[in-house]
Amino acid sequence: MADMQGVVEALAITPELIPSTALDEVEATLEGLVGDKHFGLTMKANKFQAPYPKGELIRNVRQISIVSAEELAQVAEAMQVERVEPAWLGANLMISGVPDLTQLPPGSRLYFEGGAGVVVEGENMPCVTAGGCLAEQYERPELRSAFPKRAIGKRGLVAWVEKPGTICKGEKVTVRRAEDVGR
Repeated sequence: MADMQGVVEALAITPELIPSTALDEVEATLEGLVGDKHFGLTMKANKFQAPYPKGELIRNVRQISIVSAEELAQVAEAMQVERVEPAWLGANLMISGVPDLTQLPPGSRLYFEGGAGVVVEGENMPCVTAGGCLAEQYERPELRSAFPKRAIGKRGLVAWVEKPGTICKGEKVTVRRAEDVGR
């Protein structure tokens, strides 16, 4: 399958709590995005990293959260709201032009025009934390629990930095599916 081309539409870091802080560029190191709460080579295991005990240090494969502009528009429509901003979800990158971004298989790569590269770990499962931020934006408490149901399969991806570099808003990104990596 041929590589796909997209564009970085939005960038942000989440220092502590959502919403994220929008930026025009971010520095990606092997530890993640500088200044983001998910920065680091390691992370503490949680319920999703079984069989490791909760709190045990493991490799951080959740350094970056990536969403699709097209998928967020679909989520907004499903939730009957005007829009869903990536910052409200704590997303670091929003990319346009890549159909079904959330369905990219683990091991897929994103190569940024400026030289940075990231590896997809998997789908970022929708949660009530992001739904809560969305509910606050629209002053509609029911959106908190509706978001996880409406965003399943469209919430985006988590990834880790394979090659350091600066990622800039507006730059092109090449997406290579896992089965095509190394070809």
